[in-house]
Amino acid sequence: MHRTYRLKLHANPGKHSKLRQVVTAYHATSQSIANRHWRIFYQRSGSVNIHIHTQSFNKNLDIKQIASPLSERYKQTAQYQVVGVLDSFISNRTNDFACTVIKSSLDETTRHKLLIVNRHGMWQTTAPFCDLKSKLEITAADLTLARAIFRHLLNIHRKPSFKHVNMNLDSKVAVISERRPGQAKKFDYWIRLSTIDKGRPIYLPLTTNEYFEGIQGKVRNFCQVNMADRGTISVSFIKGVPNPTYAPETDKIALDLGLVILFGTDKGDLVGRGIYPVLQKYDAILTALARNRARQGLKVKSPRYNRLVRRLREYLTNEINRVIKRLVDRYHPAEIVVERLNFQNQNLSRRMNRLLSLFGKAIVTRKFADLHEKFGIIINEQNPAYTSQECPVCGYVDKKNRQTRDKFKCKCCNTGLHADVSGARTLRGRSSLTGIDTYTRKKVVLGILTGRFLSGVERIPRLNSRAGSLLPENPYFRGMIPAQPEGFS
Repeated sequence: MHRTYRLKLHANPGKHSKLRQVVTAYHATSQSIANRHWRIFYQRSGSVNIHIHTQSFNKNLDIKQIASPLSERYKQTAQYQVVGVLDSFISNRTNDFACTVIKSSLDETTRHKLLIVNRHGMWQTTAPFCDLKSKLEITAADLTLARAIFRHLLNIHRKPSFKHVNMNLDSKVAVISERRPGQAKKFDYWIRLSTIDKGRPIYLPLTTNEYFEGIQGKVRNFCQVNMADRGTISVSFIKGVPNPTYAPETDKIALDLGLVILFGTDKGDLVGRGIYPVLQKYDAILTALARNRARQGLKVKSPRYNRLVRRLREYLTNEINRVIKRLVDRYHPAEIVVERLNFQNQNLSRRMNRLLSLFGKAIVTRKFADLHEKFGIIINEQNPAYTSQECPVCGYVDKKNRQTRDKFKCKCCNTGLHADVSGARTLRGRSSLTGIDTYTRKKVVLGILTGRFLSGVERIPRLNSRAGSLLPENPYFRGMIPAQPEGFS
């Protein structure tokens, strides 16, 4: 397991200037490399050769023709980083494509064909072909639809930008060494960093801290260099650290994600109440700033705007990590059940919701991935359809069950709970059932939930009489029962 730790950089103005030149060139080179990979990606994904796995970018692509003040070693280092980011982006869009198709109202055969196109990454293909495994003919109409879906996904998910990317540098261009006897005693580490001037590296001195030195593990010959908006440079080291000992004490906990209350748990916890007022505060400031700049005919983004967004991201990162850590420390779960993440709130502006969608979800996802890597905790993502309307006790689904944002009271069995706790308990129950996964369409989910309720209510006399009066008025059960339900009193 690898972890990143920031150390204090001590560099004179001359070294800072050379370092900024390297970072600026690295950003521009990375973007040029990404542009070349995208061009090739579109060419390959238009190929009719389905044996070519078009979803992967080639980290060994010949990029000598890309003009850059950086050395070829630097360019190759940048290419490895670019390819990793692009592969991750396309992998996410592949999952989004599958989710969109499965949730659609298309017929089964068309969905199957589109999933074949998606599996082969042939979103840009125009020539019809036959899938050898399924023997299905993928027609021009199928491919046109696939291109439309893929273009839509690219429109709502911006391609990765490398204009401000951290430099991930290995020993080809950055060699880390510890302090040696006879050298400057003030500094603990040195980085021999190649610059844009061939054969003229610079030596960057750094000092460590007690926290970094207290972490057991080996320092890897790999570092990250980042330049903030105002040209401030920071350097981080990577340590390979052993996985901590973790003994689960609870089989699972379920989390209902929100913004007014960050997480409600099936145990009854309501945590992260202080985040929403901070979001509203930032929302008001960012909205006023954007409107003011728009009135002046200026671009919305500015150094102040970027600083505010960065502070918001840092605040969310700290709070989300703190809250999740607190829940893990309290329950020590073997599994965490969570709904498919959606960081939005109708009372926040479109701008704020867009920002939260960009990095709010990513923060939670990274923290869950970290828990899985560090402790082996299973992250079980569930379909969120109707979790706010389904009773966790009797399974009755009704819009009227959710009376307010905070209050849930089942019309059938009278179970009363905080709405976020009810949602978490519904997620926990759903995690043990079969037939519903994250890709199941909402209409199918409703059919399964109502069917289960009808099959179970007949065995519970006290629910039988209530259902007799509720179901005829509930549109979710329309067509599933006669006007005078047989078997209900």
